Amino acid sequence: MLKILRAILNFFTVEPARKILAVIFAFGLWLFVVIEGTYSYEKEIKVIFTNLPDAYIATNLIDRIKVKFNGKGKALLGLWLSPPKAMCDLADVVPGKNVISTKNFEIPVKDILVDYEVKYINIEVDEKMSKIIKPLIPIRGSLKNGYSISTIEVLDTLSATGPKKILQGLNLVNTESLDVKNQSATFEKKLKIESVSEFVKFSKDNILVKVIIDTTGQRLFTGIPVNVVKNSGQFVKVFDPYIDTIIVSGAKNRISSITKAMIIVRVKTTDLVSGEYYLTPEITLPDFFMVVYYQPQRSKVLVY
Repeated sequence: MLKILRAILNFFTVEPARKILAVIFAFGLWLFVVIEGTYSYEKEIKVIFTNLPDAYIATNLIDRIKVKFNGKGKALLGLWLSPPKAMCDLADVVPGKNVISTKNFEIPVKDILVDYEVKYINIEVDEKMSKIIKPLIPIRGSLKNGYSISTIEVLDTLSATGPKKILQGLNLVNTESLDVKNQSATFEKKLKIESVSEFVKFSKDNILVKVIIDTTGQRLFTGIPVNVVKNSGQFVKVFDPYIDTIIVSGAKNRISSITKAMIIVRVKTTDLVSGEYYLTPEITLPDFFMVVYYQPQRSKVLVY
């Protein structure tokens, strides 16, 4: 052990300048051999898509792709220090599925062979469309006793832009919940729009609404017919075909506008087998009206 330590000390103490120069020369020779040698280098690089026509939108673009670079060490060293990006031109895509060869990708490198892990990628393209969307506003909390919401006015116009296959069936979009707890006077509030899809962009992140509040009034109705929701071929007899009495409450400035035809009463028998039942009816009213009382509470039905 002492001999080894003595040899190491002698290396650095006996003619140290010459020894250091020898080490530097050896390192330089090794580096020259390395950078002039040919190697392979694998890396995931970012993919940039360009020239997609304005009339289209792509719905499944990849973010990165694995590539093997083959070339001299000095060129690969530059790639390691500053990874390139793969450029994919989408100028010629059409709606539907597009199969694109990775051979058509462009990477700004010189004197290097590029081999992609995959030979093809699939790009789904749809027509881009825009339309006006109606906000759907959930309500949280309760007004002060004796007050009701008359209406909620949306003061902003909301439009959406995105793939045709999504927007064709999209007519409503949810906002964050509107808190009306202990309110007793008309007020305005900004509400955030909830996301539908990463590919659908709205014209606004939030909308301004005006909540009109009035004191509560009531109206009494009689003889509201009971509708039956049943299966095809199912026979149902309703022994109480009418709701004898129903009291509805709502804002005084709107309570006179509600009519019998706006009050929908249903009993559902689609999940029932033959037999006699007492069913609680489902009562549907216009927005911001509530049922205070109704009689009878249950409808007798015979399914056969």
